[in-house]
Amino acid sequence: MVTATDWLLTELSGVEMSTAMYGSSKAKWILGVGAVASLVLLVALMSWLRPAIPKEVSILSGPEGSQSHRWANRYADYVQEHGIRAQVVTTDGAGEVLEELAHSDGPVVAFLLSGAEREVPGGQAPAGLESLGSLYFQPLWIFLAKHAGITDIADLAGKRIAAGPPESDATATSRAILEAYGLTDQVVTKPFENLEPSEAADALLEGRIDVAFFASDLGDDSIMRPLSADGIEPLSAEHVEAFSRLHPNVGQLLIPEGLFDLEHMIPREDVRVIAPAMNLVAPQDLHPALVDLFLDAARKLHGGRSLLTERGTFPSEDYTSIPMNPDATRYYENGPSGLRKWLPFWLATLVDRLVVYVLPVLLVAWTVFKAIPMLVGLRITVAFGQIYKRLKKIELASDDEAQRTQLLIELDKIEAETTRLRVGPRHLAPYFELRQNIHDMRTRLIEGEPKMTSANSF
Repeated sequence: MVTATDWLLTELSGVEMSTAMYGSSKAKWILGVGAVASLVLLVALMSWLRPAIPKEVSILSGPEGSQSHRWANRYADYVQEHGIRAQVVTTDGAGEVLEELAHSDGPVVAFLLSGAEREVPGGQAPAGLESLGSLYFQPLWIFLAKHAGITDIADLAGKRIAAGPPESDATATSRAILEAYGLTDQVVTKPFENLEPSEAADALLEGRIDVAFFASDLGDDSIMRPLSADGIEPLSAEHVEAFSRLHPNVGQLLIPEGLFDLEHMIPREDVRVIAPAMNLVAPQDLHPALVDLFLDAARKLHGGRSLLTERGTFPSEDYTSIPMNPDATRYYENGPSGLRKWLPFWLATLVDRLVVYVLPVLLVAWTVFKAIPMLVGLRITVAFGQIYKRLKKIELASDDEAQRTQLLIELDKIEAETTRLRVGPRHLAPYFELRQNIHDMRTRLIEGEPKMTSANSF
């Protein structure tokens, strides 16, 4: 007679083989398919939500030799140091910059003075244009002929004014100033509207105009000439703070006496000026990694002190007239990724993308894989329950000779079904308990032993 111990050892070896096959083939197959599916999903998400970093970017600046052109070249050098080709494209001014941005078909950023978009048709920037922040002030100087009898902006009524060429950096702010003081229709601008800064300076010196608005770079000849010339003086605006509050895209600056030349005391007295700010702007689809890279450059190039500002004034979310880029806002709030301190730009960016998109995918995949054993366990528990119900019927059946044969046939069927069960390691104990119960019941049926009482029954 086969003992329970012998039977258990035989069954153990068979189930171990079945379990090993299940663990090494079925489980690995499920894990492999899940891993491949997760990888495909991850690649698709990264490509759709955050495409690969562009290899090239264009930088739009003002005319060659202008301050924005010089800065654009320094930005291009910084970007190229980090493995991205940069091409500086010169323009005639704000109007052409906005035109180029409206028709760009590749990654592009541009230097644009705050408020300049008001000079294009419709008075608004192209749809989808966003600011990465302001970089530096470009003061708007108002120069007067001394004989004009002007002491404040309100005195400009009836005067001959050169407000800057159409779509130039000076025009938008100068028009905003005239409008704020109600002088738009009370000044004479023709035929002076197309005078370049150097021509306007000559016209002032020759007495052909009374006032000229200049938004030129510090140290530019068009500024230094009238500052040092006899018969011309800069106007120190009295209501600069009020204007800057009404127009948040501009700042206010006090230019101290002698700031540009102490030996010759230029300027000759303190001058309070309205100062629009140069912004870095780009289409809204600019890759987030490029946003971070250009703002890294902005912090390095503009974060220190200058003649006009203290350390930390720029780059800034202030002094902008175009909506802020959301990735730029995040940069100003949280700073650059800490990985940039230890990893190359391309690697830090890759890791950042992985953190943003891989971790959620892995979390979902982990949840799914954790659920698989639970579902398998539920299936096995249900199967065990159904088998025990059938054993219970056998247990309660009448124990006559005629019925015994049918009960053994049914018990053989149950045992055959249990051998086909795929059982994982954590369910081996209840599995063998079930098999032992089947074995014990067969022994009792064959030997004709009395059935177990309900108290001892399984």
